[in-house]
Amino acid sequence: MSEKIINVSFISTFDRTRQTYLMQKPRNSKCCGIFIYLHGATNHQEQGFDREIFNGTFARLQDFLYESNYVYVCPEYRGDSWMNEPAESDMKQLIGFLKEKFNTVNIFIAGGSMGGTGSLIFTARNTHLVSGVLALCPATDITELYFSWSNPDKDFLARTIESAYEGDPEKVPDEYRRRSAIYLVERFHSIPLAIIHGDADMLIPVEHSRSFVKKAIDCGIRIFYREIKGGDHDSPVKDFNLIKEALIWIMSIKAR
Repeated sequence: MSEKIINVSFISTFDRTRQTYLMQKPRNSKCCGIFIYLHGATNHQEQGFDREIFNGTFARLQDFLYESNYVYVCPEYRGDSWMNEPAESDMKQLIGFLKEKFNTVNIFIAGGSMGGTGSLIFTARNTHLVSGVLALCPATDITELYFSWSNPDKDFLARTIESAYEGDPEKVPDEYRRRSAIYLVERFHSIPLAIIHGDADMLIPVEHSRSFVKKAIDCGIRIFYREIKGGDHDSPVKDFNLIKEALIWIMSIKAR
C-alpha cells in the first residue's frame, strides 16, 4: 500500500471499542473536502484502496481525489454493519474529527452495494453532516432485500443483515424501516444525490433504485441517475468514467 496512505485508529464513543479507517491526505494544505468511500458486504476498509480490482476504479478514484486536493477516507465501519447504530455513531464521530483536522465542511459519501446502501442510510439520517452522496447499486428497502436473499444461494448475506440489526424484519421491523432509504426520500432535499445501477443486477435488483428515484423526482429532489444497460451488480463500480461524471456533478451542485 502506498506510503501516502495511513491507517488510523480511534476509540468509539459508542462502546469504547477501537475502530479504524484508512486515509490518503490531500495533495497540499488547501484541502477542498473529504471523500468517504464505504466498502461492500463481506469486505473491509482496504477495498477502497485496492488499485487492482474493478478495472482499476479505486486506483483512478484515489488519483482523481488526490489531484483534486480531497482527503480520501475508507472506514471499516464495523464490517458487515449495514449502517447500524454503532456504525452510524462511529461515522458521525469520524466526520467530526476530520472536519476539525482538515478545516472543511465539504463531506462527500459514496459506496457500492452495502456501501451504497449505507451511504443513503447515513445521509438520510444525518443530512446536516453531508454535502453530497453517490450510491452505486444500492438497496433502498432493507426488508425487501432481506427476504429476497432468504434462499440457499444468498442466505449468508441475509444473515449479515440479521446480525447487524439484531433480528430479522419480523422481530425488529422498526429498525429495518429506519434504515431503508425508500422511506426517507424527502430528507434528501438539501443534498445533491447520484445513483448508478446496472439494469441486469441479480444481487440487488435495479427496482431498488428505480423506486427510490421515482419518489425523489416526485419530491422535486436533485438527482443524477444512470442505469447501465445489461449491467450486472459490479458494473457501476467498474465504470470509473461514469463515477467521475457523477462526482463532478455532485461537487459542482454543492459549490453553487
